[in-house]
Amino acid sequence: MKKIKKENIFPFLKEMGKAQDVYCPQWVNDKDLLFLPLGDGKFNGDIGKTTVSSKFLLFPQTEEIISFGKEIITKNTDSKKTLAFGIRPCDMKAIQHTDRFMTREGITDPYYQSKRKGMTTIVVACNELPSDTCFCIDAGGKPYLDDGFDVQLFDAGDYYIAVSGSKEGEEILAGKNFEQVDVDDNEKLEEIKKRSLQSQGRKPGTKKAIEALKDEKTNDEFWERLADRCINCGGCVYVCPTCTCFNVYDLPSSDGYARYRSWDACLYAGFTRETSGHNPRPTQGSRLARRHEHKLKFDIINFGESGCVGCGRCSDACPVGLGAIEIIQELNKL
Repeated sequence: MKKIKKENIFPFLKEMGKAQDVYCPQWVNDKDLLFLPLGDGKFNGDIGKTTVSSKFLLFPQTEEIISFGKEIITKNTDSKKTLAFGIRPCDMKAIQHTDRFMTREGITDPYYQSKRKGMTTIVVACNELPSDTCFCIDAGGKPYLDDGFDVQLFDAGDYYIAVSGSKEGEEILAGKNFEQVDVDDNEKLEEIKKRSLQSQGRKPGTKKAIEALKDEKTNDEFWERLADRCINCGGCVYVCPTCTCFNVYDLPSSDGYARYRSWDACLYAGFTRETSGHNPRPTQGSRLARRHEHKLKFDIINFGESGCVGCGRCSDACPVGLGAIEIIQELNKL
């Protein structure tokens, strides 16, 4: 365990940027906090909840995956080194969830995995709620992580207490910007953790909602009633840190053709429509059910935990108030 003064964070990131790409939360036009390459926005030390999570570093919104030349087919994987600084615990938990999804049943997604191997993660634990839509504890998480990171920082005032979670993390903490902790920092760390667990007031009732889906208390009428509010914008899907739906298409290129994959949404009618024209999810209600049954039921069956990490971004983004928080509250009424 080490510590780093907050005034040394930017010099540390600049130093790390000499050998790899560095991404961190930065302000754009003093309005939007986004996860950007260092220098593309204004970094002033704020580690809030970014509008979009760091998922795009591993699973870009659009990426070229294969190129077809006249005599060769090339698989385009990206293994460059990347440092992701300022990941919130819920987003790191989402990355861990996606790690399992992308390597499930012995099948590995090479495009995701190549980026994941090159990524170093520095998590900043939450002392208090980054926003009033956060509900990670209710969703089964915590404002800090016990494992699954390279380095985790805990806010101790004018400095961070830094804990390593991997061999690479140990190497980072050996750098010149990190100092030895004081004798009372262990006690301070435990107090920070304890206080953070008591800071979260929002409790939409995720566990009870999961039980409602498990016990099949919903019906078509329930989902269609909620879907009457949905305008099919897909905003909830695009800000979700655990959504993995994508489409694949080919386009002509200068050397032949290139195959791309782009984020798609299970809420769109075309996502499950078959070539014959048949759609197993023919109504907006059935697609809304598919999305939330996926997160709160089948992810638990397949991976042992919910696909919702409680970041609240979908409730932030939905213009008609139909994010995870609202869906969970509706399920609780059953």
